[in-house]
Amino acid sequence: MQWVLPAVCLLAGGCSISTLPVTNAVTDIQIGGRILLIAVPKTGFADCTSAYECTLVRAAEATQRIGGTHFIVLPGHGGSTQTSFAYIKVFTIDAGETAPSSAISVEEALYFFRKPPKDVAS
Repeated sequence: MQWVLPAVCLLAGGCSISTLPVTNAVTDIQIGGRILLIAVPKTGFADCTSAYECTLVRAAEATQRIGGTHFIVLPGHGGSTQTSFAYIKVFTIDAGETAPSSAISVEEALYFFRKPPKDVAS
């Protein structure tokens, strides 16, 4: 419950960010408290089939880069104020621990939502 207020403030403050450049380059910004701002494409999906699936793939890749095992995409992505980015909360769950019920496993997101290399357009 302690992270809810900072997350709400972060999301409200995020409305003032006009755009985050979306290119082929990796763009992650660490906000603090294991919250990241990630770039997500709206068109030209090279390795996923929809904007939502691309958000999950990009979130999983960003989580993996900082050593996390699970993530939650915070509310607000895909709306009119967050057109090319999303906020994610990253978790590192050790063996024997239980992830939050709404957390998505990095391995599962990449397995189910990233297209295999043979399906990716060259």
